[in-house]
Amino acid sequence: MSVEAAAAVLLDWSRDPEWRTQVRRMDVEPAGRARVGQRIVEHLRFAGSTFVTPTRIEQASATAASYAGGSATVRVAGSREVSDAPEGARVTTVLDVELTGILRPLTRLLAPSYRRLQEADLDRLAALLAAGVDARP
Repeated sequence: MSVEAAAAVLLDWSRDPEWRTQVRRMDVEPAGRARVGQRIVEHLRFAGSTFVTPTRIEQASATAASYAGGSATVRVAGSREVSDAPEGARVTTVLDVELTGILRPLTRLLAPSYRRLQEADLDRLAALLAAGVDARP
């Protein structure tokens, strides 16, 4: 898959439920690919709880975006990038998650299982991209 086609999926957060199994819904305003200032509200189910996390895109280009956000129970920051690779496109994601408030002590306990879920999600993304999923505008 081309870098452009992969970026069309990876950098449109509204498409996350297609490959991230814990995500129930993503509200994206304005709709479409990542752009500076774009607001995202992730509705995610994990460890028996629902997390609703407002996030904002801080930097964006045609092939990369960084974000940060949080709520009373969680803080998140990270980036997504697509680059050229011999096999077509390489996806790189960085994610820092920290539970806050009374959930803070659970961060270290839950991190390994969340990391495994993230790895499985990236495998699903790779399969989706390899299948030539429709890269909507």
